[in-house]
Amino acid sequence: MRTVIYSRVSTDTQADEGTSLDTQERAGVEYTEAAGHTVVRSIRDAESGSSLERPGMAEVRRLMHDGECDVVLAYALDRLSRNQNHIGVLFDEAETNGVRLEFVTEDFEDTAIGKFIIAARAFVSEVEREKIVERTMRGKAERARNGKLAQGTGAGCYGYIYEPETGQRVLNPRQAAVVRRIFEEWVSGQAVNRITTDLNADGIPTLTGKQWYPVTVHRILRNETYTGRTVYRRTKVEMIRQPGGRGRKRRVVEQDPSEHIVIEGASPQIVSAELFARAQARFEDPERRNARAPSREYPLRGRLRCKHCGAGMVGQSVQRGRYFYYRCNRLYLSNAEKRCSGRQVPKDALETAVLGAIEEVLAAPDLAIGMAERLQEGTDHAARLAELARELSHIDDSHDRLVDLYTDGEVTKDTYQQKRNRLTRRRASLEREQAQLRSECEPGPDPEMLREQMPEVLGFIREWVTRAEGDDLELLLQALHVRINASREEADVRVEIPMIEGVEGSEFVTIERTSAWTFNSHKPESACVPFRRTITRNDASRNRTVPSS
Repeated sequence: MRTVIYSRVSTDTQADEGTSLDTQERAGVEYTEAAGHTVVRSIRDAESGSSLERPGMAEVRRLMHDGECDVVLAYALDRLSRNQNHIGVLFDEAETNGVRLEFVTEDFEDTAIGKFIIAARAFVSEVEREKIVERTMRGKAERARNGKLAQGTGAGCYGYIYEPETGQRVLNPRQAAVVRRIFEEWVSGQAVNRITTDLNADGIPTLTGKQWYPVTVHRILRNETYTGRTVYRRTKVEMIRQPGGRGRKRRVVEQDPSEHIVIEGASPQIVSAELFARAQARFEDPERRNARAPSREYPLRGRLRCKHCGAGMVGQSVQRGRYFYYRCNRLYLSNAEKRCSGRQVPKDALETAVLGAIEEVLAAPDLAIGMAERLQEGTDHAARLAELARELSHIDDSHDRLVDLYTDGEVTKDTYQQKRNRLTRRRASLEREQAQLRSECEPGPDPEMLREQMPEVLGFIREWVTRAEGDDLELLLQALHVRINASREEADVRVEIPMIEGVEGSEFVTIERTSAWTFNSHKPESACVPFRRTITRNDASRNRTVPSS
């Protein structure tokens, strides 16, 4: 019988000492040899028995599911789990896959009485776990009442050093100075993103020695501990059921103030109560909240992407609303490798360029008609399509071989997932190219139909724009489904003109135009200068772009 020996201890300390794990595993080997079975795997966990989410247990369950063992042997029932429901799950999975669960120190018959005993032992283990949790929480509360940090080490607070002898914190002078700097810059009007960027630029490490992120700065600004007031039991963890039977989710909730325990003298003061109050007041400032809310003053928002990195662009004002720009979402990222190198684009100049491109489209119906004539016969991509089909077939074969290697144990799980992800990304890229080429093999829109409809359609749009009141640009962008890729130097403007109004799957003529300009300080020197036009046919699932001569 192929036997998997499973051993578990509750803490990393026990695992490092090795005594309990070694004892369990040695007893398991002796038990297996006496029974005449063969040990195929020895798996260890240094995790709490209150959860099944353990690396070792996950491997045991996989082995059972894949039929790679006949017996799973543990030292005792509570080594599998201390939760009665979890014990039931494991026994059910074992029975379904034809695997026996056996224990070195306990013998259960495969009968109704035996199963009852198992359930009873699991229940006792769960009760014991609840007692352990209750005793632990009671001990932490008593520790807090005695003026000591209840969390054991208390090492996870930037600005302090934990002293195990006293159970309290002392100041870390360098980090405390950084904490004060963060609070002072915040109340002076600096944004969290800017503070984060400056800390990284100055080479200041975080508590773990890594770079700063906005969420880390935000947590410091919200932490009342820096005023010298340390509170235990401010929050508690609840496990809530997720909809659709997807298990339970961990949620941290605020406790009633009556449950709070103030730990006197546990953390020295770094910032004054007055400075902390000013910082919180800025978070709650209505003007700041309104300033962060999406504004209709930036009509290109949601239709605009950065030409440098492809990320979305948002509106931004500087010098208290004196100048207005569009900028890349990644412009101020803390991670230098992911930060965009693009520059801000003046709002008025970009919107003027977009309007100019739209006006040219509305004034020149012959542009779309001429391009439709070029597209009418379609394009022959037979050779490349055949090559793509061969590559896709090769990817399928590679994936099958990879699965076989993983099943035979020739590659690890991590290697399997990495190679599978690469194959998936490659397949997606090839399928996109295949769909694009197939669409280009189809004939383009009928030029005669365009000659009949285009002038009427454009005339109607021009008349509608003329009569529109307020937010003209935003309404126009919505009506023509405009999309823009922009940088400091140029913008690609993509305009779709519906040819048959109100019909799902109807054809669109899409004109793409690139405009370039130069800037002098905050003002554009010259109007946009066109240098490329393309027309695209969108027909349900087809999308084509062909450059003009």
